Amino acid sequence: MKIRNLLYILILIIISKPSLAQQGEDIIKQDRLQYLSPSEGPFGKVQKLENEKEQILEFETTEQPQFIYKLSTRIPLKAKKDFKKDEVFLVSFMAKTLSSEIETGEARTHWILKQSDSYKYNLEYTLSFSGEWKKYFIPFQLSKNTKAEELGLVIQYGYRPQKFQIKDLKFEYFGNKSLESLPKTQITYAGMEDDAEWRKEAFERIQEHRTTEFTLNFSKKGNAEIQNPVQIRLLNHDFSWGAAVGADAILENPKMLEYLQKGFNKVVFENDLKIKRWDVKRRLEITLKAIEKLEEKGIKIKGHVLIWPGFRYLTDDYEQNQDDPQKIREMITSHVDDIITQTKGNIDNWDVVNEVYTNKDLQNITGSEDILYDGFKIANKLDPGTALFTNEYGIISKGGLDEQKQQWYYDFIKRIDENTDGLVDGIGIQSHIGSDLTTPQKVLEILDFYAQLDKKISISEFTMDIEDPEIREKYTRDFIIAAFSHPNVSEFLFWGFQENQKGKVDIFTKDWKPGAMGMAFYKLMANEFNTTFVAEPKNGKIEGRGYYGTYEYVTIQGNKKVTGTFELKPGGPKTINIGL
Repeated sequence: MKIRNLLYILILIIISKPSLAQQGEDIIKQDRLQYLSPSEGPFGKVQKLENEKEQILEFETTEQPQFIYKLSTRIPLKAKKDFKKDEVFLVSFMAKTLSSEIETGEARTHWILKQSDSYKYNLEYTLSFSGEWKKYFIPFQLSKNTKAEELGLVIQYGYRPQKFQIKDLKFEYFGNKSLESLPKTQITYAGMEDDAEWRKEAFERIQEHRTTEFTLNFSKKGNAEIQNPVQIRLLNHDFSWGAAVGADAILENPKMLEYLQKGFNKVVFENDLKIKRWDVKRRLEITLKAIEKLEEKGIKIKGHVLIWPGFRYLTDDYEQNQDDPQKIREMITSHVDDIITQTKGNIDNWDVVNEVYTNKDLQNITGSEDILYDGFKIANKLDPGTALFTNEYGIISKGGLDEQKQQWYYDFIKRIDENTDGLVDGIGIQSHIGSDLTTPQKVLEILDFYAQLDKKISISEFTMDIEDPEIREKYTRDFIIAAFSHPNVSEFLFWGFQENQKGKVDIFTKDWKPGAMGMAFYKLMANEFNTTFVAEPKNGKIEGRGYYGTYEYVTIQGNKKVTGTFELKPGGPKTINIGL
């Protein structure tokens, strides 16, 4: 797949004021940067690269610690005075990602401005880096008076294994200048303009593939025609709109279910169907009860995941038996058999395999991918009514430019089909979005590429690292529109629901108000993706056009309110006979 247009490359617009930036006082001890080192522990390293023209610092996370702060580096400062509340500082630097196992494909950092010895007063900012050299700005404003010796600048990078470079690092003091006057990295993307042509075309495809003309044929005893207006209202989309939640929340948090049912018809458990949770009897009981609860509410369930073939995602006994390939095959067979048997008829579709590109322990032990193919065969034999999907990250994220991985995933899906007699029903494309926003045009191009395999496509894990609420809402809106407009996409799943410490999804905030991503979703559901109208019957019939899904009709006959439901399904009847 080739890049056809430079517009597919992320555009980062840096809003800066050079004249102001020149007035700042850099308080970093630049001559000490070459001696930077990570915090104690075997988790990573920092080194200064040999370069006569510029000082380049290379940071590497070799092993992910339990907590992010366990791998950090303190930047040496030369502050000579105390600082007052509301005074401002600016961190600026050039950076690029060399490698990353994070789902976005970008290296991630967490910057902390310390105002005292207590972490309670830390000012924090999370930032991911593009794969090319780009300029980044992080402005800070003190929230309290701070002594010179207590001021500190720390970079934390204890995430998944990653490697990135930084140069031209500055930490400038601007005194009582306004925070708004300082430059800040602003992120935009081609196609975000209100009159973008791609969006117009997307809505046309949505009308073509997601809606249908229909006729309601009302009749009553004596064949008398109905006379009063009929209200038609879409209750639930046929398309799967979903979110990741925990089984505990389903059972213990009544508001979770209440708010889930507002526009969502599918749930994927974040961890409860993974082998480490499934193997714990107490957790298993909770999961099965949550499944039962969701079924009572008519909410579909996506199964995630049957086989995640890396030691870090398996129970300890897999690594302990790595010298016994036959034992490993028996263990996987037993696990897949058990989980499919206990959930048979309850799961709409399964992620049979997950993130195989970077997790190959089981394949290496057994000498082939057959152990993955067998997962499809066992699942299909035990529960043939459930659709079987693959799932992979780094396909759409990072600007959508990793053509090598895109081609690998395409070929991998073909290999599974060739070795299982075509058991792949769907292609899961995780969409963990970092700072390199993949343009909607590029998203559609990638979806077209995988549509050649003639499978359903799942947007299986949508998140955003960007904190700015305006861009967060706009990009979420456009990503949803692009995905929904593609005829092969069968579901859209947010990897989260209520805002948490990770901050990657905010359908709702902690106090149950719509977050930026929730605003994007609910505006679309209430306006563009909605069918509600009142019509006068003609000859006992009402004609209209609407989204595929479940509808409610309401009318008055005599002094009695009459209501009922009907369904519009792709490939189903377009004339619905309703007896009153």
